[in-house]
Amino acid sequence: MRGVDECEMIKNLPEGLRRDIKYHLFCLDLVRQVPLLQHMDNLVLENICDHVKSLIFTKGETITREGDPVQRMLFIARDHLQSSQVLRDGVRSCCILGPGNFSGDELLSWCLRRPFVERLPPSSSTLVTLETTEAFGLEADDVKYVTQYFQYTFVNEKLKRSTRYYSPGWRTWAAVAIQLAWRRYKHRLTLTSLSFIRPRRPLSRCSSLGEDRLRLYTALLTSPKPN
Repeated sequence: MRGVDECEMIKNLPEGLRRDIKYHLFCLDLVRQVPLLQHMDNLVLENICDHVKSLIFTKGETITREGDPVQRMLFIARDHLQSSQVLRDGVRSCCILGPGNFSGDELLSWCLRRPFVERLPPSSSTLVTLETTEAFGLEADDVKYVTQYFQYTFVNEKLKRSTRYYSPGWRTWAAVAIQLAWRRYKHRLTLTSLSFIRPRRPLSRCSSLGEDRLRLYTALLTSPKPN
């Protein structure tokens, strides 16, 4: 229900009825719309619903800043927010997240890392709402509980690939890598075309290509690759 705290509405009902209402009216269908969670069994989804909290953010609100500890996973239910991160040389990359998108996937890698580290992972992006946004939040401790209790689900390679595919951080890193590879390819074509017009000494050409490779690898290593 738009703009209404559903949990507050049903807090005085019996626990069993309250859980059923939360599953079937407010939470379960929205959780199933998240591509990352679509193929999980009902037991896992119901446990996620037990722990998620309904959240409302006002327009222009900064939910998290790049570099801050990630406090929760956020599943967007309605409206949109902007995710941005600083690349090398101060260039800022932005993307729009809408219903079905999520953020805070750094917590999944944090929970599954061995040996486990208590310190929360840093956020790879800054999130700012573009309009009043409704979402479900899964706090870090709850993510830890769900991933440990249902570890067989979260260590699945298919889920890991899905997480990377839908993660804004991984998408940004992949875009950077593709752009750099394309520029390198175009540069090589330019060198080839110039060699027909003005023959180059072999040493000079090898030096140029070596410097180009070095720039490519430096750019990839300094780009904010997610965990």
